[in-house]
Amino acid sequence: MLRKLYAPASTGLFICGAIAAVGCLSGYFNSRLEYCDTATKPCTRVAISVEVAPPQTAQDEIVLPGNGKMRLSLGLVAIALLAGGYVISGLEVEGLSAIARQEEIDAELEEKRQAIVAEEEEKKLVLAADIRFKDFEQQMLDGYAMLLLENNPELAEHILAEKPPAQVEATVAATATLEAAVAPIDSFSSGSVDDNSPAVVVNNSALETLVTSGERAIDGLIETSQSLIFLGTPGAGKSVSLGIVLGRKKKRFGSRVQLYAIAMKNDTFSGAEVGRLNADSDVCYAILLKVITELRKRAAMPKSEREEYCEETPIILILDDFMSQQKLLSSSLSKKIVRYPEESGAYQKIPLGDAFNAAMAEIVFNGRELNVAGYVGTQSSNMDDLKFLSSKGGRTGVILMYQAFRNTKKNQGNYEIISQAIGNQHVIADAKERERMRRVFPQAKALSVQEQRPMVLSSNADTGEFILGIVPDLRDEYKEYERLFNGEINTDFAWTIRKVSEFYPDTTAESLFGEIRNRANDGMSQREIIRTVLKCGENKQHPTRSYSVHGKSLLNWLVDNYDNGELAAMLLKDEEGR
Repeated sequence: MLRKLYAPASTGLFICGAIAAVGCLSGYFNSRLEYCDTATKPCTRVAISVEVAPPQTAQDEIVLPGNGKMRLSLGLVAIALLAGGYVISGLEVEGLSAIARQEEIDAELEEKRQAIVAEEEEKKLVLAADIRFKDFEQQMLDGYAMLLLENNPELAEHILAEKPPAQVEATVAATATLEAAVAPIDSFSSGSVDDNSPAVVVNNSALETLVTSGERAIDGLIETSQSLIFLGTPGAGKSVSLGIVLGRKKKRFGSRVQLYAIAMKNDTFSGAEVGRLNADSDVCYAILLKVITELRKRAAMPKSEREEYCEETPIILILDDFMSQQKLLSSSLSKKIVRYPEESGAYQKIPLGDAFNAAMAEIVFNGRELNVAGYVGTQSSNMDDLKFLSSKGGRTGVILMYQAFRNTKKNQGNYEIISQAIGNQHVIADAKERERMRRVFPQAKALSVQEQRPMVLSSNADTGEFILGIVPDLRDEYKEYERLFNGEINTDFAWTIRKVSEFYPDTTAESLFGEIRNRANDGMSQREIIRTVLKCGENKQHPTRSYSVHGKSLLNWLVDNYDNGELAAMLLKDEEGR
């Protein structure tokens, strides 16, 4: 800001200095001779320089002394003003030179950065090509070996005959495994499945092991306070897995868990506060600010208070259909500027898309200890699309949950997203871990198609372990959470002790039956019992508001499970009397 004043200041100083110099040198302050010129009648007073001889007609000559101090002062002022203008003009020139040098340096650094990025991309492509070539080469060798054994079975007999008994058993087992996995291995690189090929027969223990692994992958997401990234193509079951995690969290913490969601569709996410980015971006940004404000509030709490408070009150921010959101933020919402709060308390005006990425990066890096997590659902398998995970450290701060599924009825879907993840060293850094996943993948893929259940690949950022398995059938549990937490009423279900405790949390099934029996003994009708004791059909906000379905079915269930025959007889008599 100060540099902008250099030019007008130096110009003003030069002008003022020139005026002072002219005044100093004009002779106004020199000594003068004053006389009366008698050539005129009356005589005229005239003042001339003392160095000029007066005329003969001059009379009454008087010498007027000059003001040397004033002339000296004016000269010094002129010198000072001119020197100041020179100094300031020098500062202006130096500032412009510095700006020019900085621009040259920035341009040089940007050129080097672009060169480094291009070199890294080239290395990535070379490494990826090398990995694919090695995989293809290994598959070709395996295929040739199998073809050779099929066409020349005597070779297998000859090889087995030369091996000791222990090696014979190992070879037989390895051959059986190879035969079971040959079809999936052939299609590993493309991720596609030939639905017309005969089903691969896999033993039940392998199926049980993979389903157990899938359950472990889902269960591992419930306890963690890390952020989760759900990656998978449409129809791979991301919404069900996300709904299961949210439902179990809500069931465990109740109203203490705070759920917020930014989505593109009209979904509910277990009762979360939802904003639709394509409908009202202001509401979505307000949700984002709520989460960031609470995160920073927790970070500022004393450690003794923070640990207990955060443990009991988790916060989850859900970004569903993340790639569609990013496209919207980079197109029609690209010019939307928001005031984003910095940690210092100041506000910075930035694009809405940058605010989303800054908030998510802060949640990923700082939210784990504070029990503030981000759950992101995306269809992209490219980590570069998740801009808030801009570094390897960012990727290790989240749990990656890949899901893939081939629906044979609809003839859609593939397993490419998981096969690419297994071969990507930026996802699975340990070469031994990648090799272990490669060995499990063919069998898991065949079982996923055979059982028509999604395959899952989950990372555990704490230990570096990856889990590859088959997702168990969680649809009934998912629907139950939808009914409980999203206000959806399922009219076709059987009453159980658990459901009674959910709908009537302040009482037990036994005490509820006792109250019904007492009211019946007092002569209250079945209809009034259902309306008053069970509160069905009375309060529209009550989850058992249906009189004809929930009320009667609950009454019958209580009678069937707790009555000794007395209440059933009274109710039957009441029905006959009416």
